[in-house]
Amino acid sequence: MAFFKRTKHKLSCVVRSELCRMDFRCIIAGAVIILLCGFLSALAGGSTDSYRELIKPKCAPPAFLFPIVWTVLYILIGGAAGAVACVCDRSLESDKLKGLLFFVIMMVFNFIWSPLFFGAGAFFAAFVAIIMMIILTFFIICFFGRIYKSAAAVMVLYLIWLFYAAYLNLAIIILS
Repeated sequence: MAFFKRTKHKLSCVVRSELCRMDFRCIIAGAVIILLCGFLSALAGGSTDSYRELIKPKCAPPAFLFPIVWTVLYILIGGAAGAVACVCDRSLESDKLKGLLFFVIMMVFNFIWSPLFFGAGAFFAAFVAIIMMIILTFFIICFFGRIYKSAAAVMVLYLIWLFYAAYLNLAIIILS
């Protein structure tokens, strides 16, 4: 039990220390930019009415939940990317650039997922896009973690959701 208390205290100290070093204008700007990208992707994907008609696994959430979850995730990952983008430490420049490059590539796949899945009904291509997002997010976590542990933790939450989304996407392929 003492181990968990020490670990929890150490983690809270790390997060507080990181929050003091972050530029909140960059966090907000990153969140707004990524939220806008998500909104544009949803628009490009067209109507999600077809989701209701699909044969889905039993653990598929109701359609109304997706925009809520994606909005929260876009705000979080955008804020994480914004915080990393504004780091001025020269010793972290390489990790910052690599992490942000992987992030941008991941967001391209994220952007095309909705048009593939909802717009084109290309479920397998959408599944490949999610797999690419998962792979890229592993790299992002590694590079963001060298800069801010909290930014990496946010990306871990996103990764968990991506695994769930990949499962749903694959189940829809199999059940269709």
